[in-house]
Amino acid sequence: MAKKEIGFNEAVKGIGEILRKIEEGEPDIDKLSEDVRKAAELIKICRKRLRETEERIEGIIEDLKS
Repeated sequence: MAKKEIGFNEAVKGIGEILRKIEEGEPDIDKLSEDVRKAAELIKICRKRLRETEERIEGIIEDLKS
């Protein structure tokens, strides 16, 4: 089964949930490294989506100049 691709908004929401869990109290030390790893992956997804969007917008702007 193919892994579902996570969208930007879903990734941001996931990061927020992880941060909220950590900020609300003592994090579960056994799960902390996994939560940090997951947050890092979600941040990578956000960066990729932002980069792709920037490239598309730049392409549209270049097309308008032609």
